[in-house]
Amino acid sequence: MKKKAVQLLVLWAVVVGSLAVFTLTLWAAGPDDIEWNKPVSVPERIKGQGPVEVIPPELEGYGVKLAGKKGMLTGYLLPEGWKAAIKDTKRLVATNSGSLPHDPATVLNAKIFEKMTGVHLELIEMKDELLWPKTLSAAMAKSTDVDLFYIDRAMMDTPILSAAGWIYPVDVLYPPEVQKLYSEGVLMSLRGLKGRFYSTPLTLWSEYLFYRPSWLKKAGVEVPTTWQELLVASKKVDEWAKANMGPGYVGLVTSIGDPDSVYRLWAMLTYAKDERIVKDGKVIIDPDVWNLLTDLWVKGGASKESIEYRWPDAPEVFAKGKAGFIIAGSVFMKRFGDAEYAGSIKDDWNVTLGPAWEGVGISGRSLGEPDTWAINPFISPAKKAAAMLWIDYYRSYQAQFNELYVEGNESCMKSVYDHSLVKKEVEFPDVRGAAVANHRGESFPPYTPEALEMFKEYLHTVVIGKIDQTEALNKLQKDIDKMH
Repeated sequence: MKKKAVQLLVLWAVVVGSLAVFTLTLWAAGPDDIEWNKPVSVPERIKGQGPVEVIPPELEGYGVKLAGKKGMLTGYLLPEGWKAAIKDTKRLVATNSGSLPHDPATVLNAKIFEKMTGVHLELIEMKDELLWPKTLSAAMAKSTDVDLFYIDRAMMDTPILSAAGWIYPVDVLYPPEVQKLYSEGVLMSLRGLKGRFYSTPLTLWSEYLFYRPSWLKKAGVEVPTTWQELLVASKKVDEWAKANMGPGYVGLVTSIGDPDSVYRLWAMLTYAKDERIVKDGKVIIDPDVWNLLTDLWVKGGASKESIEYRWPDAPEVFAKGKAGFIIAGSVFMKRFGDAEYAGSIKDDWNVTLGPAWEGVGISGRSLGEPDTWAINPFISPAKKAAAMLWIDYYRSYQAQFNELYVEGNESCMKSVYDHSLVKKEVEFPDVRGAAVANHRGESFPPYTPEALEMFKEYLHTVVIGKIDQTEALNKLQKDIDKMH
């Protein structure tokens, strides 16, 4: 009897202990403890706008000097219940694309968040090409070393990560009234499996056409408004530049040395034609788009050196006064105005919307894919709550204003372009606003990164004259089809 009594006692202890663990788990602090619609509704909280203030010394960090500059908007409200939800969380680890000195708005927003919540963001600086393999490695291992994954190809990567259960859903942050604050292109990037939301927008990378007015005038061409006109204009500018400036000067320079830059350019032309890349779940290359894209080198004035340039390289060539046109991101509206970066083209550059497709007539079409942060699902509930606070703040009017005003990156929240200071002091606000309104997006199948590598390689072989356009397209599409 004693032995049986002892066994029953042990069993009771195990049951009670299990219930205790279950109860602790059930009542553990986490995202569900946050009252996202208090003290006011989510849209009101994240749209709040206070004054624009001079950045104080205590908001400097990460080796970036910002103190004394005017550019810090206020107004965001933390939701109720956040303190209890994050418990004693004092640090979040997040991957970041590139070095922080090139991301002053990220630094500023991280310091603002730390001051508001006491949670420090440890930002791991990574090269773009390492982000995806490192994210996959951490997610597959269910590692908790990183709390937030930086995703820079959200329309490709989010569906993969969400389908595998490697990122945490955040639908609670995106009720219908919040979705109205962002373009459909942005929202598409945040969705994953079954249309659920999994991330928050960090910043957009719209593409624009920059040009040298003096070169166009001397070459006798007008500012092109369509891709077809750009093809002709770039050739004329290229011929003028080589005849009058020398062999190192070109009509058009753009970065196609890495798959992401190729991706943006390909999407830009496809969406300008009002087409999609994915049809019936398959990656399809529109023949007209392929022919015009490759014609920029075969018949136009694009430099063959472009195959060596990654996203920051071609703008440096333009900034040194070596090209008449460039297709580049919005951040260069600020950089080309910086004499230290672009002294060679001082007061001799301008920018316009991405060209329209002849016969379609929609200018400013660009890949509406923001860089995003998504939450590691394997971290503790308290850390999940803190991470959700971070992404709740970052998609706010305050944080998005800082991205645009401080750094020159595109804002993901459409109404930021209506701010009086943006209209007064930010470079080309009307051009930017029109581009953001025209963003397009779509979800890509899992093999798209490999398809992009193939696209890049076939494009390069056409540029250097190893294969003609038609043969390259036929082989490329067949190779892509094999992966489907």
